[in-house]
Amino acid sequence: MKALRIAILMLAALGAFAADVFFGGVQPRSPEPVTVVAYTAYTLGYSETRKVPLWSVYTVSGPQGEPEPVARKGMPFFTEEATEARVTTRDYAGTGYSRGHMTPFAAIAYAFGAGAARETFSMANMVPQLQRHNGGIWSRLEEAVSGARTGGGFRPGLTGRSARIWVYTGPVLGGEAVISTKGIAVPMALWKAVIWITPGGATRACAWIIPHEEGLEAGAWMAYATTLAKVRERSGVDLAPGDASGLDARCDAGEVLP
Repeated sequence: MKALRIAILMLAALGAFAADVFFGGVQPRSPEPVTVVAYTAYTLGYSETRKVPLWSVYTVSGPQGEPEPVARKGMPFFTEEATEARVTTRDYAGTGYSRGHMTPFAAIAYAFGAGAARETFSMANMVPQLQRHNGGIWSRLEEAVSGARTGGGFRPGLTGRSARIWVYTGPVLGGEAVISTKGIAVPMALWKAVIWITPGGATRACAWIIPHEEGLEAGAWMAYATTLAKVRERSGVDLAPGDASGLDARCDAGEVLP
């Protein structure tokens, strides 16, 4: 399926699209204008001034069962022409930072297959990320949410225990560090937030904000659990604008995650 890509500032004219993509049918409120780019299985809000996404989101409905293996090798990073910045892989070369996926390849591969997973290699979906952070504590958090292949089998994550789940990810910005002559912002921390519907119909939420630094213990990701409200405070991104249920003050992951 060919990716749907749209570059717009508001989704008001696309109510059906928003209802299907965002929790509550409402686009996250960002601290600055964003270019919204929609792919087959995820959507992001891209900052043309910071040259990184302020948020990225995917949603999964129901347990997916045992996913088919999808090989990551050979999937190329590509410049997103729908953005004005048009960041390329060359902009990251020699900087000491990896190209850190916000919506992760594995999560989309598990739930939607190879075609959709290929689209996560858009450079609009990347932030400059230290490789030890990317492949360490951050990877472990991603696996807890989306599942992981271990020992020849698949271990489901939170997505496999939910009737529906929305997974949001983004950077905490505000520092002065940038890479490339384009001025790509280097995050001070990375956050991930999940809102899910339990099989029994209850709505739950939790978030994590993990400092962007080396040396963090890979298995200590749960120590950084927090709330959607804290994500809003630190990043300026309101993931559930208009929600008055108290959802943004919850952190329920301890109920279902180790």
